[in-house]
Amino acid sequence: MAQDDSIATHRSSTEMVTEATLDTSSDLAPVSSYGMSADVAEAEVIRIALIDSIQFSQDCLIRAFNATHPDMLITPFDSVSACLQTNRSDLDAVLYCTHDDGLSEHQTLQYVAALNQKFALTPVVVLSDSQAALQPQSIRNALKSGARGFIPTLNTRVPTVLAALRFIKDGGTFVPLDLLLPSDTGGPIDRTESVPTDVLTPRQKAVFSHLKQGKANKIIAYELSMSESTVKVHIRNIMRKLGATNRTQAVYKSQQLSASY
Repeated sequence: MAQDDSIATHRSSTEMVTEATLDTSSDLAPVSSYGMSADVAEAEVIRIALIDSIQFSQDCLIRAFNATHPDMLITPFDSVSACLQTNRSDLDAVLYCTHDDGLSEHQTLQYVAALNQKFALTPVVVLSDSQAALQPQSIRNALKSGARGFIPTLNTRVPTVLAALRFIKDGGTFVPLDLLLPSDTGGPIDRTESVPTDVLTPRQKAVFSHLKQGKANKIIAYELSMSESTVKVHIRNIMRKLGATNRTQAVYKSQQLSASY
């Protein structure tokens, strides 16, 4: 027992953060925080490589993601070069956080291309707090460099990021369409577009509330005590009513809705 205590004491803080959601030391079969069986929970796990050179930002993101999505396993890196040295082949996404820290856009795009080349089968997603992230050309340049997602933090909430990561993990590409599509007037796009706030039924509102947290259909079904097929029907109707083409866009549009949901 003393030897086991010694080993546990010397585990690094990174291991404690990234492995906290999977306890394999028990003699019982592992069960997720939602009470589902291990095989179902395993299907919902998202393994993310998080690159962030600012320690405070990195810690905040890890805490926010794990609080909202307990089955997200995060491996943090403090630089692109450190991430490029890993040989992980089980990652679902590489999340590269960029800041207004003097790094040129050209250098950022080179890093994106290098990550895309290293992790050829893993989508690279850019999370940027730069003012330039709101410019359509910056988004297009990142996609041309191989990014499968581009998320500006200046107008995006954590649940939307989680929903985008799940969408990208399933093969999609995420960008904020309202920043790419030109407005009819040639001026800035109106982000207060008219979206009906009370067209959803009570059950649709309940499903939508869980959807905005980035939860998968299986988890929503479990927590709301309904079948997964019923959840899918509700999500299709929600997308139709909100004028969204996919669940991630529906979540993005939800940022324009009232907080009463």
